[in-house]
Amino acid sequence: MFEKIITYFFNYRVRRTSVKTTRNKRFVNYKHARSIMVIFESDYMERNAEIKSLILSMVADGKRVMAWGYVVKKEITTAILPDFRIIHQKDTDILKRPLQSFLRELEDIEFDLLLDLTVSETKPLQYLALYANASCKVAVHNIPAMYDLIVDISRLQQSNRENEIETNAIQVYENIIFYLKSIQSND
Repeated sequence: MFEKIITYFFNYRVRRTSVKTTRNKRFVNYKHARSIMVIFESDYMERNAEIKSLILSMVADGKRVMAWGYVVKKEITTAILPDFRIIHQKDTDILKRPLQSFLRELEDIEFDLLLDLTVSETKPLQYLALYANASCKVAVHNIPAMYDLIVDISRLQQSNRENEIETNAIQVYENIIFYLKSIQSND
């Protein structure tokens, strides 16, 4: 029951934000993106080796990368760095919306591309995606008012279920990057 209330308020904020805020939307492919924000579900131990390797590969490609993750814990042990941060339950309100200080910080930074690498719908991360100031937002979740490019991974998830493999952020990243590198734009 409480999850329905959380979802109701999230959907309300999505509608309200899309009406009140004018965002400079434009398609940005991987080649032309200079700054990228990555949103991910942190593992419980907060090691996130796969995410860190993705970040290093993007930095090697000349991109400026900022990554924010979320873990379902009351306290975290990871240091808060300027370009890598993990938020936790105490950083959100009762409706799972990140605290205002985090949202203000996001609104002040402009990104060419936002990559939402979450497999499941994680409300704190969806709020981050909603309030992030990015020209092009890409995800696998079907929320058209929020994302500019939605990549369908249903076949991948079906194949993973048949092989009893859990879909992870690396697979989501590979699918998203495939399309971002394949699509040509005259920007």
